[in-house]
Amino acid sequence: MNLGTNQGVKVGDYLRVFRYQGTTSATPRNFPDYQYSMYGFGSTPVKYKWNDLPREVLGEGIVMNVTHNACAVFVTYSKIEMYAGDYVEIE
Repeated sequence: MNLGTNQGVKVGDYLRVFRYQGTTSATPRNFPDYQYSMYGFGSTPVKYKWNDLPREVLGEGIVMNVTHNACAVFVTYSKIEMYAGDYVEIE
C-alpha cells in the first residue's frame, strides 16, 4: 500500500480497503459497469453518480511492516478481489 509513516501509519494499524461504486474508471476491467446491475435482482433504473452511492468495502488488513511511504499489509478479510487503484483508510 502507498501509505507509510509520513501518512501516520504504524505497525499494528488496521486498514480498510474500499472502492467507490459510481465511476466506471474505478471498476475492474473484468466487470465493466457492474455497479449498475445487481445480478439476480434486475438493474438500477438510472446510472447514478458516484457521490449518490455508498462505497463498497472490499476487505480489511493489518499493517505488518511500514516504511516512510509504503506498508506491507496482511489481509485478514476479503469480500471480493482487490485491485491496484482501490482506496485504503486507517480504521
